[in-house]
Amino acid sequence: MQAILVSAYGGPEQLVPTELPDREPSAGQVRIRNVRASVNFADLMAVSGNYPTPGMPFVPGIDTYGVVDAIGEGVDRSWLGKHVVAFVDDGGYAESSMATNGLFFEVPREIDPDQAGAAPLLLGTCYGLFTRAATLRSGDRVLVHAAAGGIGSTAVQMALAMGARTVVGVVSSQEKAGLVEELGGRPVVALGAGFAADARRAAGGDFQLILNAEGGESVAEDLEVLAPFGTLAVFGMASGEPGVVHSNQLHPTSRTVAGFSFGLVRRSRPSEVAPIMEPALAMLADGRIRMVIDSVLPLAEAAQAHRRLASRQSKGKILLAP
Repeated sequence: MQAILVSAYGGPEQLVPTELPDREPSAGQVRIRNVRASVNFADLMAVSGNYPTPGMPFVPGIDTYGVVDAIGEGVDRSWLGKHVVAFVDDGGYAESSMATNGLFFEVPREIDPDQAGAAPLLLGTCYGLFTRAATLRSGDRVLVHAAAGGIGSTAVQMALAMGARTVVGVVSSQEKAGLVEELGGRPVVALGAGFAADARRAAGGDFQLILNAEGGESVAEDLEVLAPFGTLAVFGMASGEPGVVHSNQLHPTSRTVAGFSFGLVRRSRPSEVAPIMEPALAMLADGRIRMVIDSVLPLAEAAQAHRRLASRQSKGKILLAP
């Protein structure tokens, strides 16, 4: 099978198309013939050596969509031939991948392959943020950073579908602002710091829930507009710098800063993945959420996919087609 192999940490140049032997699933696994492989920011971090990897060499990729074509011992044979989305055991940037029981989920065949391929990590992360890191309540004001990206564009839609009164999305350009408006949110264009006052104005008040994967100075600004009893959910550090929170910014107003890693949930508490994924996938199946697709590139162009994602010019999800 063709796969993308990383043999040394670095940048996109380390993503090398390689022929690898096909394998059979072990007990508790299925083999998936991938139709779409998802490109995530975590993949960029893994290639650079800043995210957990199985060691060298490795095939990047967290989640995929495809068809189950082989099953291991202990897996119900009814899975054979089913269309599934999955969090894979051995890297999604390949023509086939293995996934373990409890980490793959059937999706209706009529769902567009691009929609299905973009869904797993985005839906799981957002639903986890809204139900585990915090509790989104009907009527809440929600602030979403990087709102035109994969996670951000999904979070805007999911928050509205779950009853948010207003969703404000921070973006870096007027072009991206148009996407946020199309999704039902209110955009704020900010090329760095200085978004807090505009965000409050767009929402008509402070926020009960803020989603931040940027870190750095944005965390301090978030606290300027986080309402009493509100939650700032932190799930990344794309800026490369940690945010700083002082305890006296929290206890007088009963505010919470919560960390969340869907990757940690999958690795250490896999039994909790299905309760997150199943209701989230239902939102995709019934049309409450549509995945925003930036581009679909051939598997061999994985390096180009990483360059595009790193450029921050993309809107929505970048996919690879094996």
